[in-house]
Amino acid sequence: MAMDKSAADAFVYAKASGMLARSFVGERAQTLFSVRTLQELWSLLFAKEVPVVPETMLAKALEQEAQNHFIAEYKKLVQNYARPEPLLISLLTFFDYDNLKELGAALCMHESAMPVVQDISPYNLIDYSKWPDIAAMTAKGPLAWYDTVPALSEQQQNDYRLDCQYIAEVWANAKAVDASCRNAVLGLLGEKFRMENVLWALRLRVYYGMGRKDVLEHLAYASGERHLRDTLVKDAVATLDWELDTYERWRSWKYHALLNPSEEGVPWMIDPRWISNSFKRLYVQKAYRLFHQFPFTACPLVCWFIVKRDELDNIRTASEMLRLHVQHTEEVFNG
Repeated sequence: MAMDKSAADAFVYAKASGMLARSFVGERAQTLFSVRTLQELWSLLFAKEVPVVPETMLAKALEQEAQNHFIAEYKKLVQNYARPEPLLISLLTFFDYDNLKELGAALCMHESAMPVVQDISPYNLIDYSKWPDIAAMTAKGPLAWYDTVPALSEQQQNDYRLDCQYIAEVWANAKAVDASCRNAVLGLLGEKFRMENVLWALRLRVYYGMGRKDVLEHLAYASGERHLRDTLVKDAVATLDWELDTYERWRSWKYHALLNPSEEGVPWMIDPRWISNSFKRLYVQKAYRLFHQFPFTACPLVCWFIVKRDELDNIRTASEMLRLHVQHTEEVFNG
């Protein structure tokens, strides 16, 4: 039942604090990697009985159950508010944007069965009951432009537009939160979106050999329009002309602490995966600390979402490692 804002703020902060304390992040994440079987991992995470299915199916079921649990917990917290901050809802709609990519791909391939989707009702932007009518599924909402089955050649552009729209929506709602925590929330989310652009630019250059012009067309801009001084792309733009195999050039970078190490006499190439994993650890730690700095505002739930998404990633990693019989080492996470 929804409460008045002050009561909801206090209840949500206390409830979310307890949940974070039990989360498998940071040092506690090692518990996930200490189990030896998928069955043990399931029992560690859930009170439900372990499904009697083949290992591959169990891994998939475990990861789906973990995601369902994450979404359900977040919705329970948000539903304590009679009028939740739009930002809190827009964070959750990430799953609808992701679902639409899967739906578009399935329709493009003429699949009759609807793919498994993540249920965020009552906050969903898509009417899944209207499958396979894509126009009816997205009608009257922010995704209404996605009203035709894409050709194979159009999927990438549609996915890019969805990514840009989601980031622009979250950013706009972050700027509208209460002034008491606005700078903290903008700082936290802005850091994430800027680094996502940096990493995406690096991946396009390293793995696909794209040049400056092409990379600029694939970045996500806060305004939705391509401006080189856009707050979310400026860090990526600043590095587009830097040599990817020259460590000295990157030593003065603002994120130099995230770089993969360089050894004298050994050829070096910047590693986007290493940077991504290094950033993720520091970012989650920052969100965890920030959770307690602005209690009784929207900030704790934003931080909760970030930290628990990291836990979900850790669960998926542990599940996949057990399924593939890969031993846990630090190298798994760095490169």
